[in-house]
Amino acid sequence: MRRRLWIALSLLVSGAVLAGLLAATFTPETRAYLGEISIAPLLLAFALRAGSIFCRVVRIGVICRGLGYTVPLSSLAVTQSLSLFAGSLTPGQVGGEPVRIHRLSRAGLAVGDAATVVVAERVLDLAVFTSLTFTALLAVRHLWGYLAATVLYPVAAFLILVLVLLLALVVLVRRPSLANRVIGGAAVRVLDRCGRSRRWLRFCPGSDGAERLAEWIARETELFAASSSRFVRTDPRALGGAILASIIDWVFLFSTASALLVALNLPPSFPESFLFQGILQMIAAVPLIPGAAGIAELGAATLYSRVVPTYLLGLFVVLWRLILYFLNIPLGLLAAALAAREEGDPRVGENL
Repeated sequence: MRRRLWIALSLLVSGAVLAGLLAATFTPETRAYLGEISIAPLLLAFALRAGSIFCRVVRIGVICRGLGYTVPLSSLAVTQSLSLFAGSLTPGQVGGEPVRIHRLSRAGLAVGDAATVVVAERVLDLAVFTSLTFTALLAVRHLWGYLAATVLYPVAAFLILVLVLLLALVVLVRRPSLANRVIGGAAVRVLDRCGRSRRWLRFCPGSDGAERLAEWIARETELFAASSSRFVRTDPRALGGAILASIIDWVFLFSTASALLVALNLPPSFPESFLFQGILQMIAAVPLIPGAAGIAELGAATLYSRVVPTYLLGLFVVLWRLILYFLNIPLGLLAAALAAREEGDPRVGENL
């Protein structure tokens, strides 16, 4: 029931904003332009999005192999589709990581190893994404004044947050005992307060359960640290393959908007579009509303107004949101049906 509420809320908000934006920018020029949309670049935009998803599937497989696991590509495709679906329906896209960890653990990975795969993905995403965004920022100096008046400070805050998270990850890998004390101590304190609350008492495992939880956290944290070190040090080919897949993934993802610009017979504006896509990804990472519904549409309209005529702006944002957001929902529903079929497959959980 709650999942349906999230779906309805995100679709309602996003649809309302898109409808309002399209109505505000739809003119006789827009109507006349509809027949001039180029089909080939539009199909290319869908292909780039599909290529981006495929690169993420391949990357998960490469990281798993680097840790000594072999997971079927079909299972990884279902995992990635479910992750995109969950991320689209949760604020800040935070729902995707637990889904991937759960699916990978069902495929035979230890929980600590599954967490290593997901964290490695996030680290690679942050490194490649920030590098592309920073490179694009250097390439569009003519927009610096405009950006300084609008998004400079949020972008700087996001980059600082990325740096803090990466430093925390380094500490976790280098000093697993410190991470054990911090994470285990926090879990015990939460359970202790939970045990003293009448409202949450029935959900608390008690002192014995708290001790088992602390032991489990310590074990999985050490396994995560060992797996991270093993992946980085023992299989440089896997690391190189994961980095290459991440670069291609983000280039394809960022190029989708440029393909849509070409479909509307506009210049691709690669530097500007890459920068705008980077900023929009930062906006989507803020946990305010599922799928950044409403915020992403208004942000895209504000940024792309620099390179898209007003009478095409609403149409562009609708197409962009359709490919990068709404497409995740039918893919996720299809993946959910395939995952339900896997439940009865006795081979699930075997690892070659």
